[in-house]
Amino acid sequence: MEPMQERTETNIGEYIAVLRRRWMVIAGTMILVIAIVAALDFSKTPIYEASSQLLLQPKQSESIFSPAQSSVDPTRAVQNELKIINSLAVRTAVAKAYGEKISISAVSGGDDDVIILSATDSNPKDAARKVNVYAETYQTERFNAIVDDLTQSKLVLQQQIDDFQVEIDSINKPLAALDEKLAATPTTDPTYADLSAERERLDQQIQVRRADMESQLSDYQQRLQVLQLSERLTTTGGVQILNPATVPSSPISPNIIRDLVQAALIGFFLGVGLALLLEQVDDSIRSPGDLERATKGIPTLGLIPLDEGWKNKDEPRLTTLAAPMSATAEAYRGLRTTLQYLALHRPMGIIQITSSSAGEGKTSTMANLAIAFAEAGMPVAVVGCDLRRPRAHSFLEVDGAVGLTSVLLGEVPLEVALQQSPVHPNIRVLPSGPRPPNPSELLSLDRTSQLIQSLLDNHSIVFLDCPPVLPVTDSLVLSRCVDASLFIARANATSKRDVKRSLERLSQVNNPLVGTILNGVDAEGAYGSLYDYYGYSKESRSKFLPKLFKRSVPDVPKLDQAVLPGMDDGSSDGSVGSGSASNDQSDGGQVPDPAPISS
Repeated sequence: MEPMQERTETNIGEYIAVLRRRWMVIAGTMILVIAIVAALDFSKTPIYEASSQLLLQPKQSESIFSPAQSSVDPTRAVQNELKIINSLAVRTAVAKAYGEKISISAVSGGDDDVIILSATDSNPKDAARKVNVYAETYQTERFNAIVDDLTQSKLVLQQQIDDFQVEIDSINKPLAALDEKLAATPTTDPTYADLSAERERLDQQIQVRRADMESQLSDYQQRLQVLQLSERLTTTGGVQILNPATVPSSPISPNIIRDLVQAALIGFFLGVGLALLLEQVDDSIRSPGDLERATKGIPTLGLIPLDEGWKNKDEPRLTTLAAPMSATAEAYRGLRTTLQYLALHRPMGIIQITSSSAGEGKTSTMANLAIAFAEAGMPVAVVGCDLRRPRAHSFLEVDGAVGLTSVLLGEVPLEVALQQSPVHPNIRVLPSGPRPPNPSELLSLDRTSQLIQSLLDNHSIVFLDCPPVLPVTDSLVLSRCVDASLFIARANATSKRDVKRSLERLSQVNNPLVGTILNGVDAEGAYGSLYDYYGYSKESRSKFLPKLFKRSVPDVPKLDQAVLPGMDDGSSDGSVGSGSASNDQSDGGQVPDPAPISS
């Protein structure tokens, strides 16, 4: 059989599967982060914030002396006021009024002429008092500055008015001197006419200059009146407190709800990152893709879901009988169908079942698979070849006092040691028997192979419950006795390294490994996400076998049916051994026998 092409594409379903497998890591990380943040929040002293809004008003002296300044950029004016608010002079005055230094925040309120003052304190009343004292002190300081400015402006205007009055008085002196000269000059004097004309010209100039100066004087006098009125009306210093600070009812820090929401989000993303990191570090087999990559393309023939009803692992449980409608039982029937399909194209009479180490479910898989074949009407023989830790007799409820070792040592005949299993009339069991001092040497005897082969005379299929590959060599020794070998791996338990080492050891003895079985997978994933990992939807799962063996065959019937194309309905001997393998390939397709695996 040609190995399946290694899957290299990353599927979003794989990431979802990771999150499902590692949900406890994610949840634990979230709970931890939330607990830490909650503990920090509850240990913090509550901080309250109070705010006040100030409305700025332009200085009267600016509009009086320089009307152009009244149209200055309001944003720039606010920035200038912010600098004044934070100036040393204002802070010193505030500290004197409050009794201690105050730390305050002053920012533009969004409007061009609004400033917001804010202060924080562990005492809400103190927070409000800080803001109000600062606002009132700033208002007073600005009032004093404006009063000083108005006073100075008044002095300047008064001086200008006095200067203009002096200048107005002085412009009449040349005219008076000329009048005196004309009065002293007789009218008959030849110069009288010239003096009279000069006086007329000078009088006109004086009248024009007087009118201009009187106009400016009137303007200055009006400005002075405005300044005097402004000085009398100024009470706020050009700053109006729109909203005095009130005592805050709730703290701004810690904001427990906001912090817990942020902690949950941070914990979730940290948990996802940790889950992905653990997934990368974890060397265990987690999916069929992992198993196929570890085996370099050897197909995964079956996915066996966890048996939720098997609570005590020390007590054997036959899921195919205890829960025949469960996903686990259906998976065993599906595996039976797959093996029957293989039997169409190669000998499958004696099947070895092994794993890399103990506890991966090889014996439970073997026992349930034997029942699945027995329910299809096939006589099944089970041989307990695990001479060190025998369990096959416990699952199939036979006496393990005598068995394989008893027959090989000549203590009892095969007919006595081969026992009818009470779990199904089509199953007979040859237990392991008493433990010998040299299991590997005993299994390597020729009569062991002959004994196992003889079981095919009266049985359609023989299952060998073999020990793990890595701890001992027993499974390697038995490779010469079998037609096919199945390798069991347990999801989230078996490591990729152990799988690779096991296959290397099997390849060294040309073990006829035909496929692997992933045991203990998630019940949902067994027929849902794990099949979807391969791209098989519910509608396309009937095409699983053609894809698996890369051969065009009709749709596979339901998994609980033993009949496949090229096989009879089971009313005959039902053999899946070398005899049934010779039924020929009537559908015309050809699938070469799988060669012994190689490293």
